[in-house]
Amino acid sequence: MKIGFWGSGNMARVLGGAWAVAGHQVVFGSRDREKSRSIAEEIGFNATGGTNDEVAESCEVIVSTIRAVPSSFITSTSSLVGKIIIDLNNRDFPREYKPEEFLHSLAEATQKDVPSARVIKALNNHAMEVFNSDAAALKKAGVQSFIAGDDEQAKQITSQLLNDLGLKPVDFGSLSNAWLLEVQADILRTYMFATGNFLATPGFIEAPKAEPRFGERRKGTY
Repeated sequence: MKIGFWGSGNMARVLGGAWAVAGHQVVFGSRDREKSRSIAEEIGFNATGGTNDEVAESCEVIVSTIRAVPSSFITSTSSLVGKIIIDLNNRDFPREYKPEEFLHSLAEATQKDVPSARVIKALNNHAMEVFNSDAAALKKAGVQSFIAGDDEQAKQITSQLLNDLGLKPVDFGSLSNAWLLEVQADILRTYMFATGNFLATPGFIEAPKAEPRFGERRKGTY
């Protein structure tokens, strides 16, 4: 499957690397084509790089690592009809907690922005360090990954992609439940920063410790 990334930061790099190892065609996107091409060269496995617009045009499944709706960073959303967009973003953190924000998820904002796409909330509760482990190790550890969405076929495809990473998909219901996954991410990130343990996962199953296959965590990102 051709999987594209909007953004070429930490999560895009490690997830893209893991899916490339699993045999998928991976395309990294960014505002700066040279940056995404550099990440692709770093990963290898025939990964390529281009712009966010090129990812929107060419990829079957798109993983958004940009904390904004697509219309704010691509020229047109017309090429996204029927495509699967996996939103893995969380709110800015740390921040002042405001309960009224909780019911408004970033995933639902993306679906509203691109109503013709099939938006799935997934992978927002894993730190990049989890994917230093290969698929076999994550599967053996029983690491879970929650997904929410309204399109059953899109959820099935996403579940298979999670399986390819070694994760056990857990269906978290409709996209209207995405806000719960984003709140859970607030809890997990509070725990991670308090303890320094970035291997905690949604079911609080700790991922196996492994050498950083695709590079260490880089300054200014999480």
